[in-house]
Amino acid sequence: MYSCMHANAQTNCNQVLKGLVLESQSGLPIESVSVFIEGKAIGSKTNINGEFVLNGLCEGTYFLISKHLNHEIKREQIIVSNKNPFKTIYLNCHTDTLHQVMIKGARIHWEDVTVSNKVQGDDLKMSIGQSLGKSLEKINGVYNLSTGNNINKPVIRGLHSNRVVIMNNEIRQEGQQWGNEHAPEIDPNMAKEIEVVKGAQSIRYGSDIIGGIILVNPASLLTIKKTSAEINVAGFTNGRGLNISSMLEGSVLKNKNLNYRIQGSYKKSGNTKTPTYFLKNTGMNEINYSVALGYKKNNWNIEVYQSYFNTKIGIFAGSHIGNLTDLYAAFDAKKPIDSAKFSYNIGFPYQHVVHYLTKLKFNYFIKNTGNLSVLYGFQKNIRKEYDKTLQTKNDDGSYEPALNFDLYSNALDVNFEHKTIDRFNGNLGISSSFQKNNYYGNYFIPNYDRVNTGLYWVEKWHKNRFSFEGGLRYDINYFSVLKWKQNILTNSTHFYSGLASTFSSRYQFPYFTLHANVGTAWRSPFVNELYSNGVHHSAASFEIGDENLVPERNYNSSITVDFNYKNKVDMEFTIYNNYILNYINLQPKLPATLTIRGAFPTFFYSQVNANFSGLEYAATFVFLKKIQNHFKANITLAKDISNNKYLVGIPPAKIEHTLEFNLLKKKLINIKWSLNNSYTFQQKRVPLHADYVNPPKGYYLANSDFILEYKNVFVNFGIQNVFNTSYRDYMNRNRYFANEIGRNIFTRISIPIQ
Repeated sequence: MYSCMHANAQTNCNQVLKGLVLESQSGLPIESVSVFIEGKAIGSKTNINGEFVLNGLCEGTYFLISKHLNHEIKREQIIVSNKNPFKTIYLNCHTDTLHQVMIKGARIHWEDVTVSNKVQGDDLKMSIGQSLGKSLEKINGVYNLSTGNNINKPVIRGLHSNRVVIMNNEIRQEGQQWGNEHAPEIDPNMAKEIEVVKGAQSIRYGSDIIGGIILVNPASLLTIKKTSAEINVAGFTNGRGLNISSMLEGSVLKNKNLNYRIQGSYKKSGNTKTPTYFLKNTGMNEINYSVALGYKKNNWNIEVYQSYFNTKIGIFAGSHIGNLTDLYAAFDAKKPIDSAKFSYNIGFPYQHVVHYLTKLKFNYFIKNTGNLSVLYGFQKNIRKEYDKTLQTKNDDGSYEPALNFDLYSNALDVNFEHKTIDRFNGNLGISSSFQKNNYYGNYFIPNYDRVNTGLYWVEKWHKNRFSFEGGLRYDINYFSVLKWKQNILTNSTHFYSGLASTFSSRYQFPYFTLHANVGTAWRSPFVNELYSNGVHHSAASFEIGDENLVPERNYNSSITVDFNYKNKVDMEFTIYNNYILNYINLQPKLPATLTIRGAFPTFFYSQVNANFSGLEYAATFVFLKKIQNHFKANITLAKDISNNKYLVGIPPAKIEHTLEFNLLKKKLINIKWSLNNSYTFQQKRVPLHADYVNPPKGYYLANSDFILEYKNVFVNFGIQNVFNTSYRDYMNRNRYFANEIGRNIFTRISIPIQ
């Protein structure tokens, strides 16, 4: 065989092979890569530009090996001849070696042109049992808009809901995400990594990414090499919660062309407790599963994915008040009027949400041209919200929901990624979606059909230490709304269109990297902002829309500096500004509204010109090799420029410090202990009398984590709110009525099975 491969070796042995080694994700050059011919004493190392030269080769077929400390080894067959004098090699980076010193919680991936943060590895395991929103709090500048302890949705630099896009395994998550208390219907147990891109840096997935994008990514099906399983268990004392998840994956065929993955999880908790009292009706039940199949052959592959999410969440009983007098008394009370003991029972009010997602993806690699992918997604979201005051019983004993929505979503994305041409690598495509929403029972938002189509083009360019990325996207958005007005069924239509663009650059200096980004995006008003009018039960609020709202347009800019010195110091600093024309603002309207269902705080939608700006800082310092100091701090300033006042509902400033000790580190065992201290400031940048309750005081929290890793088994034992501090969180809507939960002792165990 060897002699056949080198049959031409006697004819011409003066061939020269030149080439370039690039990082597969970012397209950046990799220095000090060993590139050599297997079985021959011919090799070279790449220079600072990723370039290499191999001299004295004979014409023929060889295996080329590329090795680098921080990247996976690559072995590929090449043909050496006068017709093939140049070779480009792409290496995959090891996920655990991007930084030897890492920012605690989630590091910036500095090798990309755009700035992103990823939660993965041990950080993801330390989130077992938490919601997606809670898992993302590890990232600096990401908060949660909460309704109690079990309903959390991410807030990025002061923005949330329809301004933050979530991609669930490459499918844009479509639920009733417009609601402040509508958490993403995603099981984070299915994820291998969760990536956050802040601001309008990426338009690949939509022109309405004004706040940022969250990418929830499972491990690739195509890289499964053997049968394996994983069991995760988590238990919590506060709420007596339990979370169990498991995963099984492997290959069906001997040639490993057909791979599968099955995953499921179960979650249950009861009434949570503040330091001094239980919170009535705050339990939850959740069951989820996902199934995936992937088949690959030659230059094409196909993937099928199906997930199911089912949750029942109790709404804090003390937030639903019968009359105005009791409502204002509840605002002033130190503890809820409606007392409780511990119970797993979920009574009225509560919400029940079921979400189905189906994905079908086809990839075709076109020789010497690029990659064509076709992606189809279907989602069905069923949301039911049950009232505390009015309970209508059916003949079968079940109860009629006060609000009932069925949302059907279809999405198609066709994308072509062309090969590298004169250092340019990019993709262009078209994405389209169709939605149909039906409501039953009481009115809150109308029935509607929504059609969206977008064209996009994104290009990356790299040379030496400089990288650049730019993109354009044009979208058309159409709504058809059916609504009763004075007993007449009317059909209103809305048509919006606009252009979005983003430009990012990266320059690598010795020891530090500079990222800069500018971009503009736009977002059409959603149906709830246009037409909501009534009691939003889960949010315990009365909301009023405005049919005359117009699209938002933002102008975003940011600069990030990432510094890494000899694996001892790692620092990140970001400054950003986001100016939004016609910002749609949900703000309190005093006094509260009294309805037959009770008394509720009132909120209405209006438009102003707003400016969001802020700073984010994170650093890690290594002392004595076994001690790491982690610092994080961020602040967001949001102002209503039209009326020269601050906006309501913006996260307050926060500082955080973690001291981490590596107690023992050997080949098979690793033991760590950390103490986290954080201080959240009082949000004082709020107009006087602009809200029903003044922002709560600032508060200090201490958390402790003990980690044991033996072989591949991961154990995390810890305490949240060590000192059982009583406090209220400004970003929790239940702060009107109750404190946050108190001390919570937990254990997490992750067991892989090969």
